[in-house]
Amino acid sequence: MARFRFLALVWLASCAAPETSPTPDSFTIELVADFNIAAGTDHEGVTLGGISAVTYEATTGQWIALSDTRKRPRFYELAIDVPFGDEGEDEFLVTPIGVTFLKDPEGQTFAADVLDPEGIAETPWGTFLVTSEADSEQEPVEPARLLEIGANGRLRRELEIPPKFVVEGWPPNKGVRNNLGFEALTLSPDGSRFYVGVEETLLQDGAVASFETPGFCRIIELEIHERDLVPRAELVYPLGPVARVPGWGESTVDAGLVELIALSGSRLLALERIYIREAAGERRGLTRARIFLVDFKDATDVSSLESLEDDPSWQPVNKELLLDFDDIVGRLSTGFQRLDNFEAMGLGPELSGGDRSLLVVSDDNFQDTQRSAFLLFRLKVVSP
Repeated sequence: MARFRFLALVWLASCAAPETSPTPDSFTIELVADFNIAAGTDHEGVTLGGISAVTYEATTGQWIALSDTRKRPRFYELAIDVPFGDEGEDEFLVTPIGVTFLKDPEGQTFAADVLDPEGIAETPWGTFLVTSEADSEQEPVEPARLLEIGANGRLRRELEIPPKFVVEGWPPNKGVRNNLGFEALTLSPDGSRFYVGVEETLLQDGAVASFETPGFCRIIELEIHERDLVPRAELVYPLGPVARVPGWGESTVDAGLVELIALSGSRLLALERIYIREAAGERRGLTRARIFLVDFKDATDVSSLESLEDDPSWQPVNKELLLDFDDIVGRLSTGFQRLDNFEAMGLGPELSGGDRSLLVVSDDNFQDTQRSAFLLFRLKVVSP
């Protein structure tokens, strides 16, 4: 037994982005196994939950799982055992083995409501980059942040972000939206660039995704110069429009770009999460999740545009649908055949046959009705 320890269309003019355009090489994503941790599970006296990002540490064979709690922000160290016997058993086990709190430069745990950590990625020099969303429903606003922290959780430095992402005005009229800021974060395989994704449209860029119109999320490309991160480009990721649920009455929708994984060259994996809620009647709720292959080689660098509405001639990234989570619900463990709030996604080590492991995890929001669901996938390259 081998064991692994790890991790529609309404567009602005000339900005259409087909979701199924061919690429020189594509991928398939195959479900291997799932594992569920109930909400309220403790480790070392700390509630395990709120997992919004995961990253695999090849040097230790462990996964780091970031919790987006605004109270005592932290990350967990996880051991994930994947058994593959002669019959190819698809069971696996997730075990928390440690917890590290995020601390200020003096080593004190951050006070409540200062950080809302959402993304994490290891730097080439062994620290972690962490993103934090903005809280713009209070004055003064808690801004979106890009932080470098050590393995002990202590803040090393806060990096400057481009001005267009900084919240301004009251009520805010520029920058990231409340709780829809820096959500996705990934390091390129060659260690030369970070990509930071905004969950939804900037205030000055237009409307958020809805049933009728798309939203446009910016992705910042940061180039690494020694240990400095220099903004190199900004790309546009189109989100939605979102399909309505047949037979439902008036509904609301929340959509977001929640995670990115850099593959190679100009390609990324993108995880989208959508929640639809009936506004009246039964008030049913429905969660959707999808993974796309993103190619940005022909996308426009929009870093010079303060607002995307200033010039409608830009070209967004291209998207190819790889996996609709609706298609795997029936294969999940008995009693857990429903989708949850999937926010975290990370590449792990090779599985049998040489394919990469892909881990997707849900954020239980510390609610008893949800759980931390770990889905293990096989990412296979498909050549034309």
